[in-house]
Amino acid sequence: MNLHIFNPEHEIVLADGGKRLNYGHNVEELRMNMGWLPALWADDGDIVLVDDAAYAVKASARYRRKTDTDDAPTGQPRIADVLFLEVNDIRGRHFDSVQPWGWNLSLTTLLADARVTADNIPSETRVGEIRTVSSRRQTTEALRVIRSGIEDVTCGEAIYATSVGDILATPPRHVVKSPWSSSGRGVRYVSSDNISYNTQRWMDNVIRRQGGVMVEPYYNKVRDLAMEFSMDNGTARYCGLSLFVTANGGYVGNLITTEEEKLRRLGRYVSPGLLEEVKQRICRYADRCFGGIYEGPFGVDMMIVAADRFLLHPCVEINLRRTMGHVALALPASDALPDRIMKLTHNVNYQLKICETENNFVQTL
Repeated sequence: MNLHIFNPEHEIVLADGGKRLNYGHNVEELRMNMGWLPALWADDGDIVLVDDAAYAVKASARYRRKTDTDDAPTGQPRIADVLFLEVNDIRGRHFDSVQPWGWNLSLTTLLADARVTADNIPSETRVGEIRTVSSRRQTTEALRVIRSGIEDVTCGEAIYATSVGDILATPPRHVVKSPWSSSGRGVRYVSSDNISYNTQRWMDNVIRRQGGVMVEPYYNKVRDLAMEFSMDNGTARYCGLSLFVTANGGYVGNLITTEEEKLRRLGRYVSPGLLEEVKQRICRYADRCFGGIYEGPFGVDMMIVAADRFLLHPCVEINLRRTMGHVALALPASDALPDRIMKLTHNVNYQLKICETENNFVQTL
């Protein structure tokens, strides 16, 4: 029996580096509303830890009704027969494994306080190592390795700057990122000849708290994509492609379709052979750099860039955690099903929406 945990505060904890902290209302609301999410990839009989078990049962029932009836729409996700429990219900229990969204010190502290045991719970030292390799600094070496010998069809570079003066010495337009931050945050688009007071103050604060910032060229992005993987027993395993859309740095949604259709769409920009080569290089890099440190899902964000021709940026960042791309891969897709989109929406509550493709969304993809 496995214990699954959706802890979307993961990257905030990494940025803070501490055992306990306040995550903010939005993150706590997301965790409570979407705590049932692991039921999409869990096995029957598994446990999902949630903040509110009654709410998780109700929220997941919306999808379970769609899949358990004779007139259920085709392509709806299967919800595993899991048990939703709160932290007091799992005290002192042993599990075959714990499968969180991401490993951090706050989570392992919670599990230790609850006397939860499993063979795969990392030690405090190991969690520190996971935090280190989760830093965006990892992209500097990753890009060097992945792009070696294929620089003519790829782009991407990242430097680590420890002072605002180092940033001013970079090309005029660039992207500045904090080494650790939650998705869509910790990123500033900067012109070195016109840095505002607020931006400079932000950079100074990040450098003081995290030691430095990542500085990358600003590219003319055409589209987002990612490759999703899992580290299993020290070896990287490829899971599939993720075609997704962002707006203002935040996640909008994923395309749900077959791997063949994703490759066809990407073929307008880059060759399948290049994608295959990049996939193999990422696997080798992950085996060398993450093997023995991290176990579990991870994703590598990429983008197609328009220059004098289309180029692949093969490593915008590495996310050593489960991603929305993994969630999308857990949903059914086949030639017999129409292409659909998966969105995370918020009206009164956060909800997962799976619906027919929309024209503006499809054009973006």
